[in-house]
Amino acid sequence: MIDQIVFWGLCAVLVFLPLPIGAVEEWAIFAFEAATVGLYLLHIGGRTFARRRNRGRPGPEGPAGSISPEAWGLAPSPNNGNGGRLGPGRLPRLVKVLLGVFAAFSILQIVPLPAGFVEVLSPRAYALYAGLVRDGIAAPSPWLTLSLTPSATISELILLSCYALFGYLVLRTVRSRRQVEILVAVTLASALFQSLFGMAEVFSGHEHLLGRPKRYGVGSVTGTFVNRNHLAGFLEMAFPLSLGFLLVKARYFAMEKGLSLRRKIVWFGQESLQWTLLLGLVPVFIALGLFFSKSRSGILVLVLTTVLAAAAASSWREFSDEDGAGEGSGEGSGRGEGVGQGGRRRFGRIVRVVATVVVAAAVWLGVGPVISRFSEVDVTADARRTFYENTLELIGDFPLAGTGKGTYVNAYPMVEKVDDRMRLSFAHNDYLEYAAENGVVAGGAIIAAGLGLAFWLGAMWRRRRSSFAKGIGLGAGLAVAALLVHGFTDFNLQITANAVYFVTLAMLGVVVLGKPKNKNKIGDMRPEYAPPLKALGALVLAAVLFVPAVRDFVGFRHLAAYRAERARARSVESAFPALESRLSRASASSPRAVFEAEMARLYLEMARVSNDAGRDEERDGFCDKAVARYGRAIAANPIDAAVHYETALTYLLYNYPLMTFQDRAKSFFREALVLKPADETMNLTVAFLYFSWWPTLEEAEKSYAAGLYRAMTVRDPSYPAKLRARWAQSYGSAERLDAVLAELPPVQ
Repeated sequence: MIDQIVFWGLCAVLVFLPLPIGAVEEWAIFAFEAATVGLYLLHIGGRTFARRRNRGRPGPEGPAGSISPEAWGLAPSPNNGNGGRLGPGRLPRLVKVLLGVFAAFSILQIVPLPAGFVEVLSPRAYALYAGLVRDGIAAPSPWLTLSLTPSATISELILLSCYALFGYLVLRTVRSRRQVEILVAVTLASALFQSLFGMAEVFSGHEHLLGRPKRYGVGSVTGTFVNRNHLAGFLEMAFPLSLGFLLVKARYFAMEKGLSLRRKIVWFGQESLQWTLLLGLVPVFIALGLFFSKSRSGILVLVLTTVLAAAAASSWREFSDEDGAGEGSGEGSGRGEGVGQGGRRRFGRIVRVVATVVVAAAVWLGVGPVISRFSEVDVTADARRTFYENTLELIGDFPLAGTGKGTYVNAYPMVEKVDDRMRLSFAHNDYLEYAAENGVVAGGAIIAAGLGLAFWLGAMWRRRRSSFAKGIGLGAGLAVAALLVHGFTDFNLQITANAVYFVTLAMLGVVVLGKPKNKNKIGDMRPEYAPPLKALGALVLAAVLFVPAVRDFVGFRHLAAYRAERARARSVESAFPALESRLSRASASSPRAVFEAEMARLYLEMARVSNDAGRDEERDGFCDKAVARYGRAIAANPIDAAVHYETALTYLLYNYPLMTFQDRAKSFFREALVLKPADETMNLTVAFLYFSWWPTLEEAEKSYAAGLYRAMTVRDPSYPAKLRARWAQSYGSAERLDAVLAELPPVQ
């Protein structure tokens, strides 16, 4: 009973996740994490209490000493002996080992280690820490972490752990063919809604996303996702699953030869056949939604999965009695359900008919915009190539331990060559991003686990004979393969909804294609007991995952309230007490750097207001508060270049215009440019200030300024003109700048 509740809870989560723009916002991620932890505790608690209730009770035994399902209030087994029950799913041992390696390195990233150990495992990370100490930004410490931002890594690790728990629950609670079909139906219904809703919005001209006009992907089907590529990733998993489910029901298309006209009319009037014909429309609509998303990678993956599905269906081997008995000879398997050469032709024909209908419908609806999408010059190709090259360089800088999960957005600017004015949150290649954040060992382990599981599903599919296992296994296996292929050009596995569906379908494939070690356990419905120690461990795990998740959720909730109140405020000064209160509660809730940085920015803005009003003492007081908050933000995230840059500006505001803390500002400026050397705004500001201070600079500082100027000139030939324009705007003439440039030290 408890596992039934857990199962329906999993289905509810799957229905929910795609709706709030793919569950990428903080509140939606927390809702997923809380639901998963709650379902996990319910699952473990149910097994623990079942042990206590049934301790010492002799269980009613059926044949061969197994417990009869009727004894537990379940539906009686049919005559075939297993009632369509499935054995508990088991991951391949190699996949478990690889996941264990990934988990071990993930924990190693956030555990404080001796500084010497960090220097060996991650020399670049140690050099960054040493630079902070050398410039007086951070205090020396004998203990360091491999992750450059431990709080972000912990948050990401909690999310990954919830993915793993969700997959575990699918493995442990999906134990019957009926549950498999329900899970498939939930997935297909969700995908069908996304496709139909997205097409209705586009073809009606009323393009809205959750009640608001779409800003991105106008003219493309995006469903409730923001990015068309992420909808494509979602639909390309559901499409092969819909084909596989259709093939499971393909026996309804088998008309016996030699039937009279009357019996043929009766055959066509079967309700089961009519439902199956309707089921054939599901892959058609899903494919159309994917096609009109105009995602080039998504459409290519759609073609690939269609070809693979047709080839697999055409090579469908005859079902054997042996496998039917071993797997469960329920619907579509066993002696009476075998197919010969005609069945193989029928299965292949079904896939080809679906593909033909999709093409015909797409032509009828109008393929012009999609063809134009393929024919137009891909302006993102060069950008993606640059992302990949820079990410490979980042991997080279942090090869063994990576930068830490969740740090890519701040680590990438260190290797950026040109300021493209973008804040790159993801690498647009899941494999490169995993390697950059986790290192080649852990990143390679998780990549190998995914690829290994896909190949294992393919191998197990070839060995199975049950039509049910063949059909659902084909759909689940191709769904996994589809997203793995798309991972070379996008970041679907970083989208919560897509990642959860990927894990779910992978585990579904394990359930229907894998075999338990002991075949006699199939259909054995004795509750699996959880010893008290395991229950205690589950409670500890839940607390470890849930408490930081709650803290982050509360913090981001206060931050959202602050931003809403800030947008309504007539002036920062008038609303300052309320704004400060909001941010104080946010920073008190969570150790994440974003809350401290936002509070520091509020104090810096108030310092500028006080400076403009001539309130010098109040200005310096706000500067003190801003510096303190920036210091906490740097301690939590030492690689955020913007925080270092803003700290330097705060120091320059002290005792303005005398700039008493000029030397402290220089230290933070240098660190900001180490972390983001290509940033045009930072380089312009630093070069402008250094050249303004030129007579007072030491030789080493002059060489440093000259190096910045020359490096930026190489990156951007228009940089000298931009610097000259800024100088002329401030001083009215660029003569003094020309004199400074003439004095630049020669290249060493």
